[in-house]
Amino acid sequence: MGDLVDSTTVDQFDVLVVDDDAAVRTSFASILRDAGYRVEEAEDGVTAPARLSSARVGAVVLDVQMPHLDGLRLLDALPEPPPVVLMTAADYDAEVMARRSKVFAYIQKPGPPGELRRIVAAALAAGS
Repeated sequence: MGDLVDSTTVDQFDVLVVDDDAAVRTSFASILRDAGYRVEEAEDGVTAPARLSSARVGAVVLDVQMPHLDGLRLLDALPEPPPVVLMTAADYDAEVMARRSKVFAYIQKPGPPGELRRIVAAALAAGS
């Protein structure tokens, strides 16, 4: 007999990975799933808020440069986000650094999988 599930239970994910580049997004999500995390994906800053409002999320891995609603504008729109790890292929400029109070860590992509796992583990620990 299977476990009974309360239909009022809110979805819960360890990490939400937000990136408009499907290859990067699925790669990062796969690295984190292989490390044992429950991962949800969002293809841009427009769909990410719905994922965040419909689930409890422990940490967000957020791309800075995306069309429509970039990572920085999304970050500005989130009043109390879970720990956020910003990822970018560019150097960290003044606009990115201005959001330091809402950002747990920064990573450059592509980066080593071990660094991603280490930073996400620290972000999840900080948010709990």
